[in-house]
Amino acid sequence: MPSATRTRSACPPVDPPVALALLPEERDDPVIAGQWRAWWERVPASPTHESRIALDLDGPLGTVIHRNSTTLLAWSSARKRDLAQLSRPTAGHRRPLLADAIRDHSRRTGFRVAEFHLTVTAIPAGVAWFQPIDGDVIAASIELIRDRSAHTAAIVDHLGRRQG
Repeated sequence: MPSATRTRSACPPVDPPVALALLPEERDDPVIAGQWRAWWERVPASPTHESRIALDLDGPLGTVIHRNSTTLLAWSSARKRDLAQLSRPTAGHRRPLLADAIRDHSRRTGFRVAEFHLTVTAIPAGVAWFQPIDGDVIAASIELIRDRSAHTAAIVDHLGRRQG
């Protein structure tokens, strides 16, 4: 698995991709492509569900989104189920807890992590990706979240940098 990126980096591509119904003239439309890139780059930094904002987009991308709303809703629901499944314990396997990792980090380093609250935006990307947005907001790919140990380590590292 690729290592999680800890410096400001571009949001990785959506994975799995969404099969949208596009008109022939929309397939290579630079306006749609530009609107998509601009919207996708805003997603990790959004304190709310940016996907809901997509429903209000105007212009060519808005037209595509409205035409494909049923497909996009089904795709989004599947990603939410993926994420929910990752938080469920599996038989005979205890997932590493963030509190345990923070305690271990404190014992190893002598550095006590202050009380914190984090908002995590899960990004549907097929690569391990972690992006601090600000002190209390992070973005992490579902692929990174899938590797609970790597995800926990990225959060502990973020907390240490934030306080350091």
